[in-house]
Amino acid sequence: MIERLDDRQRRILAALIEEYIRAGEPVASGSLARLGALGLSPASIRKSLAELEGLGLLCQAHSSAGRTPTEMGFRCYVDDLLAKIALPEKTRGLIEDSLEVRDAESIFSLCSRVLSNLTSQMGLIMAPGADLLWLKRLYFVRLGPGEALAVLVTENGLIHNRLLCPSEEYTQDQLNEVNVYLEELKPPFTLEEIREMGLSAMGRERHEFERLFQRVLALVEAAAAKGRGEERAIFLDDEGRERLFEHPDLAEAEAMRALFLAFENKRRLVELLDQITGAGKVQVVFGPSGQKADGLALVASPYFRGDRGAGALGVLGPRRLNYSEIVPVVDYAARVVSGLFNK
Repeated sequence: MIERLDDRQRRILAALIEEYIRAGEPVASGSLARLGALGLSPASIRKSLAELEGLGLLCQAHSSAGRTPTEMGFRCYVDDLLAKIALPEKTRGLIEDSLEVRDAESIFSLCSRVLSNLTSQMGLIMAPGADLLWLKRLYFVRLGPGEALAVLVTENGLIHNRLLCPSEEYTQDQLNEVNVYLEELKPPFTLEEIREMGLSAMGRERHEFERLFQRVLALVEAAAAKGRGEERAIFLDDEGRERLFEHPDLAEAEAMRALFLAFENKRRLVELLDQITGAGKVQVVFGPSGQKADGLALVASPYFRGDRGAGALGVLGPRRLNYSEIVPVVDYAARVVSGLFNK
């Protein structure tokens, strides 16, 4: 849709939405003319507003009222914004300094808090998938014919048990050989990194070790595949959540219900953040609770491990967000987190 608009229509749409975000009320053509930045007469502005309304980007309660942006109007504005905005150097430095951490797991709770503080909304981040979790220990136990247990201990001490049905039957002695090999690796590591190390070692080591590395690869892949069905962890900033519940734009019963749904329907949030991870760039989602007109907006961006999307982080708030400030903050925070992951 944005490509169908001429320069004047884009400028007027952006001016109206920014005034609507500031004031929280329908915007009249006279108000836009008085701003002076457009350099257009009220008649020219009225004509363009009518055109934008005809395209479904604005709506008007009645003929004498001002106009408000529709969801499509917001989306056009955000799409146009994404190509133009840049984050001030001072804010970049603040994000980098705030996210300087020593251990990987603390990135999650810290990042959601930093996003909340910088945007005055609610920050959130989805943790990586199973094969990208940082582990300080991984070992395998034989349970019986055709069954083994993978025990994954994360950096912060959480234990994940995964029941495996390997394609090949292993004795406990064979599994112990794998466990000894894994013990000698330098933690923290991920399942993906173990897989890469095993593949690399197969090309270097002597013939008698090939069976061991094949066993390592088979078991690690089975553990990763088992974990892919697990629900991803989402870290929400508690202070940001309280701030959201007190926001005047979300005071009405329907908006408050949608807000509760957004938090309760964790699977919906995981699906959205997963889609954004796969999209590879910052996105804005309207109606993240799944309700058609919930009054909420999610601004989120993927972060990467190498060239692979590991998860997504972002900000949840009312639709009347200050996108020109929030979008670049989310985008740059994702870049910083990607850099930390790749260290």
